[in-house]
Amino acid sequence: MTGVGRTRADRGSEERGIGARELRRLSTSLVRRQVVEAPGWDSHSPLLRGAMRFADLQPGLRLRLADVEDRYDMVTRAELPAGVKIALVIDGEARVSYGGQTLALGPSAPSTGALVSLPEATPFVRQGRAGGHERTLILSLAPDWLSRHGYPLATDRRVRVTRWSPSPGLQRLATRLFDARLTVAPDPAHHLQLSGFALAMAGEAFTTLSEQAEKAEHGGCIAGEERRPPDRRLQRLMALVDSGEVHRLSQEDVARHVGMSLSSLQRRFRACYGESLGRFLRRRRLETGLAALRNEGVSVEAAAILAGYSSAANFATAFKREFGARPGDLRRKPTAVSSA
Repeated sequence: MTGVGRTRADRGSEERGIGARELRRLSTSLVRRQVVEAPGWDSHSPLLRGAMRFADLQPGLRLRLADVEDRYDMVTRAELPAGVKIALVIDGEARVSYGGQTLALGPSAPSTGALVSLPEATPFVRQGRAGGHERTLILSLAPDWLSRHGYPLATDRRVRVTRWSPSPGLQRLATRLFDARLTVAPDPAHHLQLSGFALAMAGEAFTTLSEQAEKAEHGGCIAGEERRPPDRRLQRLMALVDSGEVHRLSQEDVARHVGMSLSSLQRRFRACYGESLGRFLRRRRLETGLAALRNEGVSVEAAAILAGYSSAANFATAFKREFGARPGDLRRKPTAVSSA
């Protein structure tokens, strides 16, 4: 059995507020143990302005659309069930964390989409900012759906995040789903349109996943159809990154560890991964600090040390440039307002 649920807002008139009860109702089938932290919230006022809709398209396949604006600096924490989440942010920006791995998604972020594989129940955090807007599509794929379509979940417990960007055609389809005509009561044609989009979205995201897995298998690079031999030096680099040891090393030290000159490593890394080595390492350090702030509530000074910064002030400056907020603003508070 399939169905569509929605909360409406007419963009041409007064937008509707979405309160904690309605937000909880819309999220019931997607998350567990939802908790909201919103400084200044009176527990009764709407938390969001805009529209949210969800659709059960197939057994184990659900699509949620959100065109919302935050009314508070709201932090939402929840537990996601095992499965795969495919996210696409076509306007504004979303800042989320899956199992401590933080992502910024949107046209102005490093990527607009992400495929997140959750082998088990996983903590989730969304960071909203008052006045911030996002237009987001989230596709939820249950383990049984994945198995039926040849994508069984990994047997280990590691959360895997793959960034991806939609094709121009899929981007146009996504935009059309938010047309005003789709805020009317859903009908069979609407359901077919959502189903077609969801399958196309899954197909593009999984294609990116397969391509990146193939690149990783061959040292991180493929030049056209010519596969290069495994580059064990880049594999050693990523092992340093995964262990966290890289946070304490300069780029020169990293190059020595992997057995390359710094200039060669920088060129090789950019050719393989499409960004500079410096930006990649800086982002990973800052994401480590952010995860500690959000998940453990450590002090800003402690987060700076974990991120490899000797100066908390320098950490705070780089942090705000990367995430658009001060470290203290995103630090987990000792108290919370439960919406459950």
